[in-house]
Amino acid sequence: MSLIFGKRVFDLLNKLITEELMVAYTFLAMSSVLADMGLEGCSHWTEAQSEKRIWRSMRVYRHIRLRNGRVRFLQIPAPKQDWRAPLHIFEEIFKMEQRISSNIMSLYEFALGDKDYQTKEIIEWFIDDQMKNEAFVENLLGRFRKMQTTDLGVFMFDEEMERRTSQNSIKEIT
Repeated sequence: MSLIFGKRVFDLLNKLITEELMVAYTFLAMSSVLADMGLEGCSHWTEAQSEKRIWRSMRVYRHIRLRNGRVRFLQIPAPKQDWRAPLHIFEEIFKMEQRISSNIMSLYEFALGDKDYQTKEIIEWFIDDQMKNEAFVENLLGRFRKMQTTDLGVFMFDEEMERRTSQNSIKEIT
């Protein structure tokens, strides 16, 4: 099998698959904790985010396979599971989004440098989707910080998350 990726791009594509799956795993852990807190809407939203991250990892997987590459599966550590407050969970979600954004931008730069236009095209979709995710989560976090001062505010936020989840398909959930 001949590899038609530059080494850096190939390594970063494999890393992106792993990162997306790690984020999916973390979202599932968050979903479980949020359900235990009685925040079913937030739990459903984070579960849907997990599904979206798996879908995104599969998009990269298929890109590598379509170009006759062999995916290297890296170890995925167990996610944190002991958040004490929903605010901490949403703060961590925002940090995850920022980290993924940074990694996607690095991949884009290397794809451009290697003149790998097929990967560049795929990564452009990721950039667009990721920028939407990051902005959406930043907005959610800001609103949640304001609303969390009362139990009623938290439950109103939870209801909104339930509506948002039930109205969108996996690819559209942000």
